[in-house]
Order: sequence, then C-alpha cells, then structure tokens
Amino acid sequence: MSATHDEGASTHGALGHLSVDEELQQTVCQALIEDTGLDSSGIGVRVAQETVVLSGQVRDDGARQRAVAIARAQRGVAGVRADELRCSEA
Repeated sequence: MSATHDEGASTHGALGHLSVDEELQQTVCQALIEDTGLDSSGIGVRVAQETVVLSGQVRDDGARQRAVAIARAQRGVAGVRADELRCSEA
C-alpha cells in the first residue's frame, strides 16, 4: 500500500467500499448494541483517524465505563474519547 493510499484510509471509501473509520464505526455500534448489559440507545459513535468518539447519554458512570471498554476492545481502535458521553444520574 502506498503512503498516499494509507493517508486516505480514514476518509470516505469509494462507492460500495467503506473507509477504515466507517468500518470501525459500524463495528463499535454493533458491539454496543449486542451488549445485553448496556442500554446503548442514547450513545452516538463517531470515528476519526481510528479514534472512537462516544457522545450522548447513558444511565450512570458504570454504563459509561462499560461503553468505553466495549469500544476500546474492538480490533483496530487506536483510542476512545468519551468526554461527550454524559451520565443521566449525577
């Protein structure tokens, strides 16, 4: 793979093909949905340069920590930011 191609890996892929970030976004979303111990309905997921950004709202800090752990556990994730993920219980 050329350096030019690698640099573009995080941008939109060609029609019918997903970029690395788009694939990671789908993978993380699916993992959050499949976790039966977490209500992920209020969680937003963005990915930029293989870093997952979680946003929205979860029930409590335990749910927030669980969402971060699930995202971090996915293959290809370089990092996770959750400063935009709020807890409804203060």
